[in-house]
Amino acid sequence: MKRYQLYLDPHSVSVLDEFGKQIEVSRSKLIQMAIDYVAHNLKKVFVATKTPTEREYILDSLVGAIKLKDKKITNFARDIDQIYLRN
Repeated sequence: MKRYQLYLDPHSVSVLDEFGKQIEVSRSKLIQMAIDYVAHNLKKVFVATKTPTEREYILDSLVGAIKLKDKKITNFARDIDQIYLRN
């Protein structure tokens, strides 16, 4: 973990301190938890909105999505053109 300095609103600090006393968690731990929660959700947004590169095929994310009972390894995304272009 790395140390950072930030400025907080005094009212926010008093709310954190009061809540921290109730659940017996330090102010710094509450701030860490809040930032980790926000960062985790931001990561989900970035992954969901990421534009694939030219070499990245959008359906490659389907590899392994279908699990067969006989545990056969499947790669339906690799063969998607043949599947959709059948007459």
